[in-house]
Amino acid sequence: MMKKTLCLLLAAITVCTAGLTSCGGSDSSSKSGDAAAVSASDDMKKVDVPAAADRFKNEIKWVDSLNELESGMIEKVIGVSADLYTSGKVYIGSGGATAEEIAVFEAKDIDSAEKIMDAYKKRIEAQKKAFENYQPKELDKLNDPLLTSAKQYVFVCISDERSKAMEILSELI
Repeated sequence: MMKKTLCLLLAAITVCTAGLTSCGGSDSSSKSGDAAAVSASDDMKKVDVPAAADRFKNEIKWVDSLNELESGMIEKVIGVSADLYTSGKVYIGSGGATAEEIAVFEAKDIDSAEKIMDAYKKRIEAQKKAFENYQPKELDKLNDPLLTSAKQYVFVCISDERSKAMEILSELI
């Protein structure tokens, strides 16, 4: 039964994502990742935030080596204040040559999750500007990141393997 539910959820995500990307237009909210596509059921299981971030890190192929950000650096680098979440783990590329990044947060509440999503949308836009002349090939990742929330959880994965990241996400929620 659980596998059937997950398959249906993944199919719904795929259809919604395709619908969002085919709409076009210049409204940046239509390109906010999968935020509108993932709807968590009321019986959503609790996510082990550090383990979830580690799954993305260990199961996806990365060009750069990823380093974990200390909690004090998350606000400085990402713009996510510690008062918005109860648990969070962030990895960023160590060399600065790629836009590769992972973040998983358990926000204090749904409003805090929205604020974390907004901070990540701003970060991604800033990264696009930073990489457009420096490493233009990184724009492919930044233009189609895994950026989604499900209840109070926020998931970010900026990699060359977005489909693998979606597969991991479907297993987490």
